[in-house]
Amino acid sequence: MKAMIKKIKSRVMHASRESKLDHFYSLYSGGKVLDVGVSGSTTMSAGNLFLNTFRAADEMYVGLGIMDLSEQKKKYPGRSFVQYAGGRFPFADNEFEWVFSNAVVEHVGLDDDQLGFVNEMIRVSRYVFFTTPNKYFPVEAHTNLPFLHWNNRLFYNWCRKNRPWTTKENLYLFSYRRLKALMDKSIAGEYKIYRNQPAFWPMTFTVVCARDGSAGDQ
Repeated sequence: MKAMIKKIKSRVMHASRESKLDHFYSLYSGGKVLDVGVSGSTTMSAGNLFLNTFRAADEMYVGLGIMDLSEQKKKYPGRSFVQYAGGRFPFADNEFEWVFSNAVVEHVGLDDDQLGFVNEMIRVSRYVFFTTPNKYFPVEAHTNLPFLHWNNRLFYNWCRKNRPWTTKENLYLFSYRRLKALMDKSIAGEYKIYRNQPAFWPMTFTVVCARDGSAGDQ
């Protein structure tokens, strides 16, 4: 039974990721892209799906992450990679045409940290495309727990006992309402939140936004 559940989950998540990539490329018409949240792993992992399947020229890609990215530089010598310590991005305002970030914002800290992260993505680019899991999807993808994550107190109590490395500071999920509140506080001039439904329930959210209010032009 566990193997079957794992197989179904893998298929659903793969379909969800592919759908988000297709959505991004339906909007992207060229220019330099900053991929925010690159890991140091050089396997074909879901975490680096955008990196491993990038559809534009190598010189259009810049990867940003907090891990050592030297192995990525060896694997993709035509692309640029930047390691940073978190906080302010080491780039100028509007340096990129797009920022892409898949399922990273829920890992960067609490409310103020998440707001700062989103504002940095907006600051350095013309357009931003980022995704995050839906807190109220029945199964929490990181722990495979059903429904418990709907209640923060019960969920983090369980994590303290069973996954002490998982805390609210490194896994703080978004409901639609909290995500909308964050975007309302951000420096985005315009944004749109998409509910991604590979099944009957929104599994993830995608936010497309721009600082100058031109996100709707894409």
